[in-house]
Amino acid sequence: MQEFLIEKIRTDGDVQSRERISDDYVEELADLIQDGKKLPPIEVFNDGTNIWVSDGFHRIHAHLKANKRTIRCDVKKGTKAAAMLASCAANQTHGLRRTNADKRRAMELTLKLKPDWSDQAIANHAGVHVNTVALTRRQLPQNVGVERTGVDGKTRKIPPPPGTSKPTKDAKPQEDKPNKIPPPPSNPAEDVPPAPKVTSPPPPPQPKERLDEVGKTIPDHLWPLWDRGDEIAKMASTVTRISNQIREMHDEGDLIILDGNGQAIVAALETAKQALKANIPHAVCPYCKGTLSQHCRFCKGRGIIGEFQYKHVPKELKSCMHL
Repeated sequence: MQEFLIEKIRTDGDVQSRERISDDYVEELADLIQDGKKLPPIEVFNDGTNIWVSDGFHRIHAHLKANKRTIRCDVKKGTKAAAMLASCAANQTHGLRRTNADKRRAMELTLKLKPDWSDQAIANHAGVHVNTVALTRRQLPQNVGVERTGVDGKTRKIPPPPGTSKPTKDAKPQEDKPNKIPPPPSNPAEDVPPAPKVTSPPPPPQPKERLDEVGKTIPDHLWPLWDRGDEIAKMASTVTRISNQIREMHDEGDLIILDGNGQAIVAALETAKQALKANIPHAVCPYCKGTLSQHCRFCKGRGIIGEFQYKHVPKELKSCMHL
């Protein structure tokens, strides 16, 4: 592990596999840094001239927001392309949960970098469904009929789909031959247009599945409450900023803060921040399964629990949640 100046690390060049940077998540990480917490080192690739980041874009922005000039890095030897490929596989099990747009961008970049990989190999690397890769690849004619390497390491020739094969050099165009049997005479009584087919309306689109932080499906009726977690996180960030300001005023001997009161205020704000964070949704209640039962003493009818509560769920019940 090494520590580099952030200004020396390249984050440009379309290396980022996410669709965009989350300002809220950057602010949350910056608060942790200001609280003295050390974030995991980022992953970078060194090609001998440039240092390309592959995993840790939000942490870089957070360090800059916290007025830090250096950041810890796990360094690997490799090119910009290697960093881009590694970025496509990042954040599948840690960090900020990827959006559908993030997953699609990671899949498209992997397909661009490794067109000779099989659909399953690309799906495994980018963390998407193999059908999504196959559908996207069909839209790229240059990927039809090429050799592809599967997850087992073997290379296979993929034939073009029906109707896309190219004619051979010796193939001659077929001449139009006259019909030997003339068509039957037209009968005006039979020249009646067929009745229009009655088609049923398409079924309504099914809502996309959403998962909580432990991989459990979030019931549809809990989505509005779950989405308000960002609201609580912003409140906690506001409390952190106030706490840092009070601490600075106390350390500088600002007379507006009575002697000894600064530390007491900071301690009270820290308690308030932790209490707020405990309310951020983390998992569907394992006891009532998110049914909003007023009789559930664990979630008290919310249907969801915070991270602190989840830590106190028995291991046996946690294992049942993932069945």
